[in-house]
Amino acid sequence: MPKAANGAAVERHAAKADTMLCLAENRSIGNAEFNRSRMMNYSNLLPSPRIVELEEEKINFARLTPGSAGSGVPVAVQERLGRMCEGNAGKIPVQIVGDEEQPAEGYELTIAAAGVSLKASGEAGFGYGLDRLEQLCVAGRLPLGVIRDEPAMGMRGFHVNFGGLRHMDCEQSLEVLEGMRRWNLNTVLIEYAERFPYRQHARISSVDALKREQVGALVSRSRELGIQVIPLQQCLGHVEHVLRHDEYAHLREEEEKQDQWCPLNEGSFDLFCELVDDVIETHPGLKMVHLGGDETRRLGECPRCAEFAREKGKGGLYLEFVQRAIQHVVDRGLTPIVWDDMICHYPEILDELPRELVIMYWEYWTTQVESAVFVARPEGCGVVVDRRWKEEWAGELDEVERRMIDRFTAPIDFETDFSAEFLDRFGPYLGEGFPKRVRAFPYLEYYRDRGFRVIGCGAGGSNYSLWNGLPDFPRYMDNIAAWSRRMAESGCMGVVTSAWYDFPIETLMPGIMCTGQTAWNPGV
Repeated sequence: MPKAANGAAVERHAAKADTMLCLAENRSIGNAEFNRSRMMNYSNLLPSPRIVELEEEKINFARLTPGSAGSGVPVAVQERLGRMCEGNAGKIPVQIVGDEEQPAEGYELTIAAAGVSLKASGEAGFGYGLDRLEQLCVAGRLPLGVIRDEPAMGMRGFHVNFGGLRHMDCEQSLEVLEGMRRWNLNTVLIEYAERFPYRQHARISSVDALKREQVGALVSRSRELGIQVIPLQQCLGHVEHVLRHDEYAHLREEEEKQDQWCPLNEGSFDLFCELVDDVIETHPGLKMVHLGGDETRRLGECPRCAEFAREKGKGGLYLEFVQRAIQHVVDRGLTPIVWDDMICHYPEILDELPRELVIMYWEYWTTQVESAVFVARPEGCGVVVDRRWKEEWAGELDEVERRMIDRFTAPIDFETDFSAEFLDRFGPYLGEGFPKRVRAFPYLEYYRDRGFRVIGCGAGGSNYSLWNGLPDFPRYMDNIAAWSRRMAESGCMGVVTSAWYDFPIETLMPGIMCTGQTAWNPGV
C-alpha cells in the first residue's frame, strides 16, 4: 500500500486483519487473547466457522466409533461416518442427532472425552459438520470443545461457463464441482452457449459441445454433492453463436454484430422456447432457470423495432420480449432469473415484471462496502467516480480501489452531474456517505423494496484486468467479499461468483475459495 494511503484505508485493513484473527463478529467470547490463539491454531478450519470454543486438551481420532443415529439422520450420513471411522480401535462414540432447532445447513459439533455429538436439521448440515470433524483432526488428534456453525446466506454459488472457458471439458468441470463442495458452495450456474448438445437445433452446437450423457453426469454429480444446478439459456442478447448460422439470419436485429435477435420477430420467441425447453429436459429436478437478458445494446435497430421503441421506449421493447420468456418458464413451474443491467437501465419497466422473477444483480468494480466507485446504470454513464478522488481524496484510497479508478472509471461531479430524476428515485439508497462514498451495490434494496428477490453476482474472472500477469485476484477477492457482506446485511438470497474469460481452470479456485469463505462467514 502506498504511503499516501495511511488514513482510513490503513484503518480498514488493520480492522480486517484483526477480524480474521478473531474468527467472527457474532461469537460469544470473553477473552480476546484466548480466541486469538484459537484462530492461530485452527486457521485450517475453512470456511471459517461462526462460533468456536476449543480447548488445548485433545483426544485420539483413532478411538472414535459410530454411535447410535437418531431418527431423521440420512443413511448417506451414517455411511460416511462409518467410512471415516473404518479401522479405528473405537471406544469413543460419535452420536448423530437430528435437531429441528438447528438452522438450515447449520450444525453443532461437540467433542468431549466421553463422546462426540453432531446435531443438524438436514443432510447438508450433517455433511458440513463431518467436514469440520475431519478438518479438526491434525496428527491424528482432535481438540475438545464446541463448534456452532451456519452459513450467513442460503445461496452460495459459482458460474461454470462452458461458453467462455473453451478448454474446460466435462471431466474438468466435475473437478470444479468438487472444489465448490469443499468450500461449502451449494449452487452452480451453468452456461453452455454453443457447447450445449441441442437436439432440435443441433447445428447450433459446436464441435466441442458436451454430449447429453455428459450433461446428465454433471447434473447427477451436482445432486450428489448437494449443489443446486441453474442452467443459463440466453433469451435475447449474446446469441451470436445462434445467429452466425445462415438459417437463423432472418431473426437478426442487425447485421454488424449479429449477437441479438429481433424481439418483435415471432420466430425469435419460438426459437428461444425450443432451446430453453431442450435445456430444461436435460436437467431433471430443476427449480430455477437463468434467462440471461443482459447487455441488449441493439434494441430498436431494425425498422419495426425502431417504430415500436419510438412509441413505447427501448425499455418497453425489452419488456415485450423478456416478459414472455419469463412467463414461459413460470408456466413450466420454474423460477426465472434475469440479469439486472437492462432492468436497471430502464427502471420504469420494473413494475410490469412478475414478482416470480429473481433479479441477479451483477457488478464487478466495487471493492469496498463504502465505495468511491459507482456504477450509475440508470444515468447511462457506466462506471464513474467523483472527480475529487483523482486529487483531493486520492490519499484515502487503498491500492486495489486506486487501480480500479485509474483503469475503469470516468470522473464526474456526483453533486451536480446526476439528474434530479435519478437522485429522486435512487438517492435514498446511496448511503449516508454520498457523494464522497456510495453504499456498495445500492440497487439491492431498490429491487427488494419493489417486491423482487435478489441474487448478487461478483467477479471471479471478469472484465479482463491482470495482476502480475495473472487474473486480477486482489480486485476479484475484494469485490466478492464486498458482495458477501452486503448480501448478508440485506437479507437477500445469496451470491454467485461469475467467470467469463478463458483462463486455465486452476485460476477459478481463488474465486471459489473466496466465495465459500465470505458467503459462509462475511465477518472474517
